[in-house]
Amino acid sequence: MALRLRPTFFSLTKNTNQHTHRLNVFSSPLFNSRQKHYLAADSETFKRRLNQHDGKLVIVDFYADWCGPCRVLSPTLEKITSNTKYSNGKEVDLFTIDTDAEGELAVKYKVSALPTVIALRDGQVLEQFVGAQPPATVESWIKRLST
Repeated sequence: MALRLRPTFFSLTKNTNQHTHRLNVFSSPLFNSRQKHYLAADSETFKRRLNQHDGKLVIVDFYADWCGPCRVLSPTLEKITSNTKYSNGKEVDLFTIDTDAEGELAVKYKVSALPTVIALRDGQVLEQFVGAQPPATVESWIKRLST
């Protein structure tokens, strides 16, 4: 009998006066259960995570639902950040931020084109790139930043 491991996925909903925010957190036992994907995160969740200062690389994917290149890049980022072989054996967290819902965050990080991907560590911006990139380019970028 084979053991089948399934990814853990749960969703939280928060209602505010203007919007309903859904936070999807994905964690995969196949690679490292402490790596997290905060999909469609709101500004409060993002702020709390950045205040942790744990030295972990945090990748932030600024996207919009209407953006074609964003729909190409986001699954690539999810796959690469789920597997520590692309990050020198280190954990990497991924945030996806919908710029239509979280415009203030986009302004704060000077997002002027989509998709924009920013790498942070301990709340400090390390590097960023704009536009959909090939998977090999994203893999090498994350590997280089994980050292």
